Amino acid sequence: MEKIPQSLQKFRYMKEIKKILPTFEPMLENNKDLSSVFFNLYQNDLISENEFMAFQTKFMLSQFSSLMERNFKNLNCAIYIYDEKDMRLWNGATSSIAEGYNEYTNGLSVENDIVPGDDVPIYVKGTVNIPDVERGVDITSLNHKEALLRNGYHALCLSPLNHGGHMIGCSVMFSKQVRTFTVHEMELFVRYNKLIEGKLVEMKNQLLSTIKNSKMA
Repeated sequence: MEKIPQSLQKFRYMKEIKKILPTFEPMLENNKDLSSVFFNLYQNDLISENEFMAFQTKFMLSQFSSLMERNFKNLNCAIYIYDEKDMRLWNGATSSIAEGYNEYTNGLSVENDIVPGDDVPIYVKGTVNIPDVERGVDITSLNHKEALLRNGYHALCLSPLNHGGHMIGCSVMFSKQVRTFTVHEMELFVRYNKLIEGKLVEMKNQLLSTIKNSKMA
């Protein structure tokens, strides 16, 4: 049997990678490090350097989500990347979030989440605490209430991701119960975000390109 041509082999691997990209499982069995898998693909010229770095970053975000969920019980963590050019949010790490809500947020237009007189979504600039989605009257609750409740989320806290004046996106802690996020918790969310902001600001454009391509696969 003839060997699969390199171009076809690359296409096959990329198709499979794009298929699993949105659903990286942060709680990896046996602590398997996907970074070694990505490195082998890169060494064999099956993915480009930019793709390799983007996959590594995506894996880092999944690990971060896992860390947050271990430290904050009964909450689900998600990372969203903000594309200021198209004014859309893209799913950076959302493996523990309801599938229906992931479909809703991936490529979500956020023009309506910008308050009059401003130019960026409110949660990309500062923390937004929503203790009761159903009763919420803030701009974020009103715009996304239906999708949140339909997927079982009744409270959330959104914290901005930024570094050196550059806007990256936001992290979100979801609760399936109505709950009040304490000032201490909100301060911790922001502090934890510092662990990933530096790397994210370097890789934002490559990551956005990879995420968008995976949606079209």
